[in-house]
Amino acid sequence: MPLKLIFTLSSVFLFCFQNSSICPSRSLPDMTFVYWENLKENQKNDILNSCNISKDVLEFYKGNFNIGDNSQTVTLLNGLSSISNKEKATPLYFYLFNQICIKADGSLSEILGNYCQKIVLSFPSYVVVYLGKNEGILKKYAQYLGYELYFKEEGTSMIEYSYSDFKKMLSEKAIRTKQYSDALTLFYHEIDQIMNEMD
Repeated sequence: MPLKLIFTLSSVFLFCFQNSSICPSRSLPDMTFVYWENLKENQKNDILNSCNISKDVLEFYKGNFNIGDNSQTVTLLNGLSSISNKEKATPLYFYLFNQICIKADGSLSEILGNYCQKIVLSFPSYVVVYLGKNEGILKKYAQYLGYELYFKEEGTSMIEYSYSDFKKMLSEKAIRTKQYSDALTLFYHEIDQIMNEMD
C-alpha cells in the first residue's frame, strides 16, 4: 500500500479518535491499522528521515540507548507516550514504547503503569486492537496497569485515572468494532487477574 495512502487513512482514523462527536459510539466494521512491524523498510526510513524525531528516540531505535531508572529514560518515555501530535511517527513511537515495556525490569517497570494508561487513552482503538493480536505485550500492559490500578484503589498510586474511570474512557473514546470489543474484553480479564492476585 503506498505510503501516502497509509498516512491518509491513519490521519482519518486519528481524526476520528480525537473527535468522538464525529465518530460516536456507533459500531463500525473492523479496521486495519498501520503498525511499525507491518511497514516496509522504505516506509520506515521515510518516517525516520521525514519526522522531527528526537535524538534519544533515534538512539533507542538504533540500540544505542540503555533504558534504566534515570531522567533520560523518563524523558524518552514522556516523548514516546505523547503521540497525539506525531501522527506520521505514531507507529514508530508506539513500537518503541512497547519495546521498553518488554525490556523493563526493576524500578523502571514500577513507573510504566502511568505511561501505559496514557498511551492507551491517547488512541484506544489503535492500541487495544494491537494488544488483542499480541498476547505478550497485552500481558505486560495488564501487569503494569493492574498494579497501579490496584494501588489507586488503595489510595497509594499517583496514576491519573481509577479503573472505573479508565474503563469509562475506553468505552467513550474508541471506535467500536467487534475486533476492539474482543480485544478489550481480553485486556480487562488480564488486568482483573493481576488486581485479584494483589488481594
